[in-house]
Amino acid sequence: MSLYNVTGQNKISNILSTSLKYGRVSHAYIFAGHKGIGKLRMALEFAKALNCLESNDDACDNCQNCKRIEHFNHQDVILIKPDGNSIKIEQIRDLQKDFNYKAIGSKYKVFIIENAELMTNQAANSLLKFLEEPGSPSVAILLAESYYQLLPTIKSRCQTIYFSTIDPYNFVNILKDEGYKEGDILLASNLTQDIEEIRKLLQLEEFAQMRNIMIQWNEDLRNNNYQALFSINGNIMKNDYIKEHLSQFIDLLIIWYRDILNVKLNRKYLIIFKGYEEILLKQALYETEISIVNKIESFLLTRKKISSYVNPQLALEEMVLSLWEG
Repeated sequence: MSLYNVTGQNKISNILSTSLKYGRVSHAYIFAGHKGIGKLRMALEFAKALNCLESNDDACDNCQNCKRIEHFNHQDVILIKPDGNSIKIEQIRDLQKDFNYKAIGSKYKVFIIENAELMTNQAANSLLKFLEEPGSPSVAILLAESYYQLLPTIKSRCQTIYFSTIDPYNFVNILKDEGYKEGDILLASNLTQDIEEIRKLLQLEEFAQMRNIMIQWNEDLRNNNYQALFSINGNIMKNDYIKEHLSQFIDLLIIWYRDILNVKLNRKYLIIFKGYEEILLKQALYETEISIVNKIESFLLTRKKISSYVNPQLALEEMVLSLWEG
């Protein structure tokens, strides 16, 4: 691959390629955007381009450096992923030790931090010092789905590049030919923009079950039915797939209420939950635009709490009670 083979991100490819060509590479970047939108792939291609032995503004994919980096088998390119639910200070300290040594056979040492917003405060502060005093020519690439969760001091020391959302109908055009329904494709592509992950969701019976549970739970929630509280400990937290993908469950709620808002605004052509128009229309009759926006904000807050290690069941219960009080 190369910088220009990352689907739907040619504008970013131009920015990075130009910075390489004219020697204006920043010491630290934040790649911000939705899950599966191509941030990791672009970071990998950029690391290859930075150290390519044949080209000065892109990756050739043929030289030894490009081949080794492609398989994360290069000592000067390090990928850090969350250890459990967070990126810990020990991981950043280990990174600092590795970067005390000079690059071997490459121009830049590159480290990529996936889900950088999951750094603990101690890890983020340790990284901050490292960004200010890198031990050797290096480039940091922080990948973030929730840009707002990063420390302001981290943001101020990085060049932020925002990844554009890919039109979901691009995936519809591809995947309908494989036998998937348009509505299912639209829903999955609003959760991830990685086509392979979209395929996995479309094939998972557990994902379809989660969608159905969300719709029923929302009905109980709307009717102030106490079954909505009981279901948290039952249908939701005891369902292994939902428990593991709780943020995805909340994202479905957000998309559902966004659809209701579009119904209220007479923009039915924007509906994602195809096939559920009658239910959405019925619910829209009992909602105001303000109440819909308030609910979406409550869902976003709950999602943030869960990603910040608040007890998930407690966060959901608090959300339900606050909506009923509301």
